[in-house]
Amino acid sequence: MAFSGGYVFSAVISDKIISPLQSVNPGGAEKVDWDPATKTAFVITGEYTDDKGGQVVAVDYSNGYDQGEVVAEYYLEGDVSDVRVSSKGLVAASVFDRDTREGKVEFFNYEAGELISRGSVDVGFQPDQLSFTKKGHKLVTADEGEPLDFYGSDEAGQNPPGSISIIDINNKKPAKSDVNILYFTKNNSYYENNGVRMYGPEKSGNNKFARIDLEPEYVGITGNKTALVALQENNALAEVNLKKGKITGVFGLGYKDWSGIPFDTTDKDDGYNPSVKEGVTSARMPDGIDTFKTKLGGKKQILFISPNEGDGRVRPDDVNFEAEAAGVYSYGTNSTGAEIDSFVDPLNLIETIYIYDQAGVGSEGDFEAEEGDEFFITKKYGVSSDDEFWSDEVRAKDLEDFGDVSNYDSQIIAEGRLKTLADQNDPVTGNMVGFGGRGFSIHNNEGEVVYDSGNLTEEIAAELGYYPDGRSDDKGTEPETVEYFSFGKKKNKRHYIAVALERCYNNGDEDELGTIVPIFEVVDINAADNDDRVKHVATLQSPESLSPEGLLFVNDSKTSGHMFVTNEVSRTLDTYAISQADLG
Repeated sequence: MAFSGGYVFSAVISDKIISPLQSVNPGGAEKVDWDPATKTAFVITGEYTDDKGGQVVAVDYSNGYDQGEVVAEYYLEGDVSDVRVSSKGLVAASVFDRDTREGKVEFFNYEAGELISRGSVDVGFQPDQLSFTKKGHKLVTADEGEPLDFYGSDEAGQNPPGSISIIDINNKKPAKSDVNILYFTKNNSYYENNGVRMYGPEKSGNNKFARIDLEPEYVGITGNKTALVALQENNALAEVNLKKGKITGVFGLGYKDWSGIPFDTTDKDDGYNPSVKEGVTSARMPDGIDTFKTKLGGKKQILFISPNEGDGRVRPDDVNFEAEAAGVYSYGTNSTGAEIDSFVDPLNLIETIYIYDQAGVGSEGDFEAEEGDEFFITKKYGVSSDDEFWSDEVRAKDLEDFGDVSNYDSQIIAEGRLKTLADQNDPVTGNMVGFGGRGFSIHNNEGEVVYDSGNLTEEIAAELGYYPDGRSDDKGTEPETVEYFSFGKKKNKRHYIAVALERCYNNGDEDELGTIVPIFEVVDINAADNDDRVKHVATLQSPESLSPEGLLFVNDSKTSGHMFVTNEVSRTLDTYAISQADLG
């Protein structure tokens, strides 16, 4: 299904700016959760660094939301991807081995300013995001199972399976909790008939390809019975019955039709210069989804919000050598004492590879490089680029390699910059498919789109001087995650959505810092006009932060609360006070 285009957005952009009360640097900030009993925010720092694992950090706000203070930290062996606190106060963090992607969930109690380990349970490969049920009896993990370094080569076992783990929590002994790992076991045709995108080097002749291709990214739990799980690279969503412990459905999220909606597809035009393109759609590919209940078609329904970031299936962009200057280099397993760099071969893990800044010295051969070029070098495969073995991304200019491009939009072909899905472009119809919806959409419980923001997030970013033109050819503002919150009760309830725009920054700042998180009100999801369904009401703006990764809203009363924003690049945790009066 595709959202109908054919119009230009005319939505009003609010000039209301909300600044943070405080910005804390806990050593990294990717995801956050909140314990109301202790007034503590728990933050994870992410990747394994400096021979230490990722961290879970406790930030105490008992003296006020503008007085956050780091009071405890706990190092874990591996990359940490998420943290959640149950309604019973149990802290859980997802962690995985960066080489094998083997995953587990670590449990903690927070007592007297200290994080105390309660042990761990094994889950699927590369657990990404966690969600507790409302009563804290179950914990669901989206186990992404991303490809390893040699994905697309002839090395075996480079694509661990994606899965969804359901943990029945034993609160007295969390390490004894039961784990049920769900895999995608149906034949390829089932998923493809339901609109799921599957594309990879192992697909040919593999009727159970879905088991390794589907990549769960994010979990949204509705009540205590159902979980919705985003399958980002597959442009799809899975539904899980938590009581039965089964995946009950998987459906695609369709392609956004850009007909009549202007957007910018080149990073070479020195700014935001949108125009209408013909025959262009894009795969939504959401990351951090959220859910809420409202009336649709006269009855209460659960709707889910899709931040349409876009994310391709490529070999991991790990590199082991960057050229400091243009020239001819050589590499080999021989050391002369004149090498400029060395590292253990990432494939055989035995031999050391040495790099020389001149030709003919290294025993394995020569290669040319420009300043700043990055390479992944092994003895077996030689000097490779970061996407040498596999990529499903292709630039518009490179479509000529596949044949006639006369049916495609001439402006995009002339620019040659737009990044598209290699498996989705159609030279006969001229349909060109990009990555990500450059905004957010709201879907009903069957996956159908009931609202799409069109180019609104890009217009907001441009209006504020935060548009990332360097990403115009890629995925634009890249909405990373969303957070639903509400004010009021029952008939007077007002619904809001905050959208974290990962790639935006203050164009006037010499350090390219600055974070914006637009807030929208769902006014009338049943309105005939798309622009009357949702409106922009305010924007959170932090001048010293960069790259929002996680959002969390905490209600303090029926008409006020606080938003936490974790910023991956600046490694900061921002807090904002928000009241209904602020949002009109």
